[in-house]
Amino acid sequence: MTSLAEFIQTKREKAGYSISGLASRASISIEVLEDIESGKDLFLPVSVRQKLARALKCSPAEIKKYEREYEFEIVTDDIIESLKARILNHETNLKCPMCGEPLITRIAKMYDLEDNLVLEPKAHCVKCIFQIK
Repeated sequence: MTSLAEFIQTKREKAGYSISGLASRASISIEVLEDIESGKDLFLPVSVRQKLARALKCSPAEIKKYEREYEFEIVTDDIIESLKARILNHETNLKCPMCGEPLITRIAKMYDLEDNLVLEPKAHCVKCIFQIK
């Protein structure tokens, strides 16, 4: 089966575009296109898919059929609780337990019914679907 990376690269080469030429024609960054063609991105945002389809003269559905959803193991409650504690301790450079990419973290300040301050750790991955709500 052809991968998304192979499909985009083949369509680009058949159209006679360089990576920078396609990036410019599709109005997306070279970095995004390089991530797609290197296989780092397996699932595209709708806007990127539409821009690539227009530039490559194909349908968005044709591109979508080569995309794959992320396949990761389920993260255990122990790992999530450990991450929450590390966020509350203001640790930096935390990595996603699903894909290993950086986590964007913050501490939400909330108040309970008795006006006591409650700190709630939040996080989401820059690459995959992992998040702590």
